[in-house]
Amino acid sequence: MKKFVIQVVVIALLAYMLELFLPWWSVAIAAVFGGLFLRSDANFWAGFCGIGALWFSAAVIIDLTSSGNLAEKVAAIMHINETLLIIVTTLIGALVGGMASYTGSLVTRKKAPTSG
Repeated sequence: MKKFVIQVVVIALLAYMLELFLPWWSVAIAAVFGGLFLRSDANFWAGFCGIGALWFSAAVIIDLTSSGNLAEKVAAIMHINETLLIIVTTLIGALVGGMASYTGSLVTRKKAPTSG
């Protein structure tokens, strides 16, 4: 459990730092490295939780601090409400993070011997 929490925090912090300078998909790079170097028993969930928490907090902070009601305008364009927009945003980031972290954990996994 301790290794899982450390992996979640490291993935979230690394993704935050990468997103300051790189596009949105840089969270996958952070999750891959988190899965590669900090393997836990639940790599997918570590990336899912790390990136999901990061994107959820970013979406809520942007929604609360924007004076132009950005989330409301984007939600109106998509014909959904603001809460659903934040949930969808969080899920997209969380799934990217989870899959990337799991992929990173598979990079150095030993292959099973094959017969033939």
